[in-house]
Amino acid sequence: MATPRIFVSSTCYDLQEIRFQLKHFIDEFGYDSVMSEFDDIFYDYNTHVQDSCLKEISKCQLFLLVVGNNYGSFYHQDKHHDKIPESVTLKEFRSALEKRLPKHIFINKWVDYDYKNYTRVLEKDILIYFKENDVPDNKIEDTKNAIKKDFDTKYHFNHDSYKYVFYFLDIIHDLKEGNAINTFESFADIKNSLRKQWAGLMYESLTREDKFIASVIQPLETKIDLIEKSLSKLLETKNIDKEHKITFDLASLSKNTDIESLEKKQSEIDVLLKNIVLGSEYDSYGNYYEAQRVFFNKKFDLEMAKRWLNSLKLIVQNYKWSKFITTEALFKDFQMSKFANLSDGIYYRNILDIYTFYNSLMESEQDSFANTVMDCFNNFVEYTLPTPASVAPHLVDDLPF
Repeated sequence: MATPRIFVSSTCYDLQEIRFQLKHFIDEFGYDSVMSEFDDIFYDYNTHVQDSCLKEISKCQLFLLVVGNNYGSFYHQDKHHDKIPESVTLKEFRSALEKRLPKHIFINKWVDYDYKNYTRVLEKDILIYFKENDVPDNKIEDTKNAIKKDFDTKYHFNHDSYKYVFYFLDIIHDLKEGNAINTFESFADIKNSLRKQWAGLMYESLTREDKFIASVIQPLETKIDLIEKSLSKLLETKNIDKEHKITFDLASLSKNTDIESLEKKQSEIDVLLKNIVLGSEYDSYGNYYEAQRVFFNKKFDLEMAKRWLNSLKLIVQNYKWSKFITTEALFKDFQMSKFANLSDGIYYRNILDIYTFYNSLMESEQDSFANTVMDCFNNFVEYTLPTPASVAPHLVDDLPF
């Protein structure tokens, strides 16, 4: 009976104990672990041992990456002197991406914490530079890379290896798909996560046929339902004239359709506005939870809401080349706020969508939209502002190094 082969990729020196525990966990689960130190890899006499490891990935069905404090040995063929050399672990990860293997990614909790602090400071430096300098579109990436290179020479890394490890994490966080990342503090965190993921994988496998049928039938049911609704609305608007001709009120039908589109847009706007005020954070156990970014000490009125919406034009321009915008930047002209320093930022795209939609409205409709913004923000008024400790007690620096 065929069993899944799982390639375990990580540095060996600092993660030796976790690799040993993973070996037994995977084998006891009934899968085959593939790890270099346990002779699970065929070493071709005519190739470098690192390349033998890379070749083995194509024979596996799952890829498990564990990132700790170390970057690992440099790949023997990486001769570039103008960039950070790639490690064997990173090369294995790229090979898994190329072969589109399903993957599990685990990052040491404290490394992830330091990386997020690093990226926040770097993003701030990049933002300041682009605010003060006019950079042509074709030079944006080169300029950002140059800023980062200079920044890395001045930044105080908690470990010398972090300059390389953070380069690895940049690549992981830039993934567009298959980018689920788990943090871990001990092997128990990895084990519990894999148990749940593999149980889900088993469930998906057992129900795949039903899911396939549902994936075909459900869209058809939705389309048929939409056709029936449209026909029903059309028949409701019919008129029979003296010559027994049937006519339809298409304007009424169009109005009903517009209402459905409006309701959909209302839901989208509601999510965008709440994402401004609410963010996510993780506690000392690595569990994410919802937290409030900004606390208003008095209610918005209509004029304040309109002033805030109009201020987005300048913010959208100034933050054009940033992925995230801080709440401080969004409400800097409103002396009525207190901010929680959460680990995640507000996506630039969210602010752009709000401003674009507001700017597309007729002047008579803008007041109505400003009322919606006002009502949303007023749900987060705090007359007695919390202390920093009560806002985010978990943000106290309790790093072990």
